[in-house]
Order: sequence, then structure tokens, then C-alpha cells
Amino acid sequence: MSAPFPGSLCHRCRFLRLSGNKRGSVFLQCTEPSLPKYVPQPVRACGHFVAATPGK
Repeated sequence: MSAPFPGSLCHRCRFLRLSGNKRGSVFLQCTEPSLPKYVPQPVRACGHFVAATPGK
């Protein structure tokens, strides 16, 4: 699964969840409760950013 917007801050955030569909589309989903589920991309700055733990 190749994620879109590789330069987005979301790719390095612990709140990222990748989801896809049968047609091969990939979506960046935010699991931080106070933010919209699908944040407009690419994200360059976010006050809720928490660095992801490597390997997870």
C-alpha cells in the first residue's frame, strides 16, 4: 500500500492510520479525537502532532 502525500507531517505522527479500498486507493486517517477523521493533505504543521514510535 503506497500512501499519498509522502511529505505530509501525518506520516510521522502516532495518530496516523492508513486505510484503503478494493480499488487500491489509500487514505490517511487521523485518530486524534479532536481533529477531523480525514484532514486535508498535505499537512505541514499540526498542533496535535506526536512523533510516532519507530517500528509501529
